[in-house]
Amino acid sequence: MNSSHPAKLGWRYLLGRRLSNGVTRAAAAGICVGTAAMIIVLSAFNGLESLVKSSFEEIHPIVEIFSKEEGRFNPDSILISKLNSTNYNWFPILEQKAVIRLNEKELLVDVIGLPASHLKSFIWLDSLTSQLTTNPTPKSIWLGSGVARNLGLIELNGLNSVELLWPKSKEKLSLNFNRTFFREVLSPQAIFRANSQIDSKHILVSLSNLNRWGQDKRWSSIQIWELPERINSLNTIHEEINQVLENSVYEMRTPEDQEAAIFKVMKSEGLITSAILAFVVLLASLGLYSSTILSGMEREPQSAILSALGLSEKKIRQSFFWSGTWVSIVGSIIGLIFGGFAIWAQTVFGLIPLGDGYIVEAYPVEFSFLQSMQVCAYVILIGMILSFFASQKIAINTLRLREKA
Repeated sequence: MNSSHPAKLGWRYLLGRRLSNGVTRAAAAGICVGTAAMIIVLSAFNGLESLVKSSFEEIHPIVEIFSKEEGRFNPDSILISKLNSTNYNWFPILEQKAVIRLNEKELLVDVIGLPASHLKSFIWLDSLTSQLTTNPTPKSIWLGSGVARNLGLIELNGLNSVELLWPKSKEKLSLNFNRTFFREVLSPQAIFRANSQIDSKHILVSLSNLNRWGQDKRWSSIQIWELPERINSLNTIHEEINQVLENSVYEMRTPEDQEAAIFKVMKSEGLITSAILAFVVLLASLGLYSSTILSGMEREPQSAILSALGLSEKKIRQSFFWSGTWVSIVGSIIGLIFGGFAIWAQTVFGLIPLGDGYIVEAYPVEFSFLQSMQVCAYVILIGMILSFFASQKIAINTLRLREKA
């Protein structure tokens, strides 16, 4: 690069022990800290979002198919044929609001009916707090730990039975209890603990039994919990299911769709925090404006000499613009290094613990290279804008040479 090139001149302006160099280094430190803080906080949001997503993936299927009419639907042979052609391990479920009763205790619950062949392998039943050794019967029921606790059941002994009641929607209210409500007396088979949101209001039964008890052969939805070996990502299965459901009366929902409210809140908090941090970085970069103007004032004689030697005023101002730009580039790179190191240390050593009672021991963080590059690009852009306006304020006057002569 030519020694008189504005970019090289701007870099040389950063070297030295002048007052402006000290102010410039302070501005670079502010940019470095602002960049690192922005990357660390955004990584913390990424880690928290990934943790929430993973926790919801354990209680929600990776894909769930509903009727667009928001209600139960009859088994569709065309849809079944299309799903079978995809080789996904899918199964239908039926949901029913009901009241569960034990002695004088009553609780409103969501009854989930799923095929008996999937009951034993269902992910919610991976953690059982109590289970009978006898084989399930058509009258067996699996209780969430919160439901069991509210009913006063801690350990199962096979002697307790619960009563399940839900209204017959097509029947008018009647003094005859049997004509107004479906009623089944069931035996708890096991108590499961999947998630507090699930355990507190869900119970499981066989789909065929629930169809028979309620005299309703329809389904509430179709669920897919497992990814086939040939599928590498969730996006692939989402695209394939969307193609299967194209131009049909069905729609697909993901765990994010099922918990849309929570994810919207998290994204809103992330955007607000990003905006605040971006403003902080802008304030930290304002020192760059002052340092560039101060550097121009201190180097006014040097600028006059360069002008007298034939260097245009435009290139001289560009050299100060490049000086500020170099500061923002160096500051953002150092900030990226410090931020990346802090995230690595938190990931490996867990420097910030969460304490007891959490599903992870340390605060989750997740580094995103693309996001970090965007932060650095923003910081550099702010630095370039401030440096440009500051460089336009720098005066270049060759008459000062005559005065000194």
